[in-house]
Amino acid sequence: MFDKDNLEALELLIDTYNDTDQDTLILISKHYLKLNRVISSKIDKISEKEISLFISLEDKEIHKEIKFPKTADDANAVSTFLYSYLSEARINAPEDYPKTRLEKLIENTLNLETYITQVKTKKIISSNIIEITFEGGLENLPDLKNDAFMYFMIHREIDHKFPKNYSIQDFRLLSSQENNPYSAAYYTIKSYRENEIDVWFVLHDHPGPLAVWADKVPERSLVAIWGPRTVFTPPNGTSNYLFIADETAQPAVLSIIENLHKNHRYTCLFETQNKSSRFEVNDLNNPISWIYRDQELPGEGTELIKCVEKLDLNSKNLYVFGAGEAKQISSIRKTLKKKFNLETKQMSFTGYWRKLAG
Repeated sequence: MFDKDNLEALELLIDTYNDTDQDTLILISKHYLKLNRVISSKIDKISEKEISLFISLEDKEIHKEIKFPKTADDANAVSTFLYSYLSEARINAPEDYPKTRLEKLIENTLNLETYITQVKTKKIISSNIIEITFEGGLENLPDLKNDAFMYFMIHREIDHKFPKNYSIQDFRLLSSQENNPYSAAYYTIKSYRENEIDVWFVLHDHPGPLAVWADKVPERSLVAIWGPRTVFTPPNGTSNYLFIADETAQPAVLSIIENLHKNHRYTCLFETQNKSSRFEVNDLNNPISWIYRDQELPGEGTELIKCVEKLDLNSKNLYVFGAGEAKQISSIRKTLKKKFNLETKQMSFTGYWRKLAG
């Protein structure tokens, strides 16, 4: 049986595939299951033994089960199995079969590099955010704009010296081993200058390994980072934006706003703990609407979804960018899609982190 954390992760996985990556499920249905006349395909349910698809054909609707090659211990194993089905379906598909959104994302990561850089300075932004400036080793980093984010890899020994040729492959080789000394997480680049980047780290009562590291790490300490990646892809003609973010995603939104055309309109909803965790932002065309969790825990705030439900926006030429706790942001995506009848291309929602049960 999956535990509560993995059940929640699987719920999010099913939701993402059914809403955003149906093209992958259709490819799997056509060229892994080898079905004809497939119109749509959705995940119905997932167990430790199999995945069940609900598939619409031209003349009927059917259920199809795909048995896993071995018992799935967790949500990550299920995700790996789905990738393998996608890979085999691609091998069986005609050469001119269009690439899926997921395949394009995977392809875009193949040429990303790993950089070794060091802590230059630390600065307090608010009561629960610190900014670290990293310098050195970033000469080949491409020009970073909008929501560029990178994978930060740290060693539990703060004074650890990364090998010169350390790469994401080295990290992955150790990630499944017991007593793995490395931890990692994605962080958005707040600002970029030649050979320097600024990154915001959120501190709270139950911080993850990266936040603990950021709080304690001294200057000149080393970190390995891999990337950059981005998910902000508004369609051509977009002139109206809605931004929704908790503390982890606010640097991404601020960076995006800096690059918007001056005639473009936007609405910005920022969730934070309370007034003491706010920060001042200058030179914004539109003011930020701050929503406070107060006594509620990060990832469990109810005021943000209430504000989203009350929004009155023109959906024409609208693009929505939302990021934060995975389950919370998934709920917001469902609400907005239904409320404004948005197409998938008009939305980008990303779970920057996931609150564990307990």
